[in-house]
Amino acid sequence: MDARLTRIAAGLAAVLVAGLIAAGCGGSDDSSSSSADSAQQSVDSAVASCKDSAQSVGGQTGSALESACEEVGKAFSQDLNNAGDDVDQAITEAVASCNKAVDSLPEGDAQATLSSLCDAINSAGDGS
Repeated sequence: MDARLTRIAAGLAAVLVAGLIAAGCGGSDDSSSSSADSAQQSVDSAVASCKDSAQSVGGQTGSALESACEEVGKAFSQDLNNAGDDVDQAITEAVASCNKAVDSLPEGDAQATLSSLCDAINSAGDGS
């Protein structure tokens, strides 16, 4: 079971990173800076909540989930830095990748927690 959770975490991280990197392209300009900053703040808060929830889950599942939360946050930050004025597209791609990662988890607390992070990423685009 421990090896399975490790494979899930590794696969989840790979899917998220690949999707978020693919979404990020272009430079940056001042008009997108504000929306990117706002999105980043929202996602940072959601990642912190995700990690707190992962600690509550505990055990190997909690550790794998916490790693996934961190990877989503790191990949999202990198994606937003590369998004330029296409922040909404970057968010759309990030949500799709995050949802794929959720689908790869067993049903239960871990899946629900990561799904909440995906929802927060999606909501980060609402203010732009």
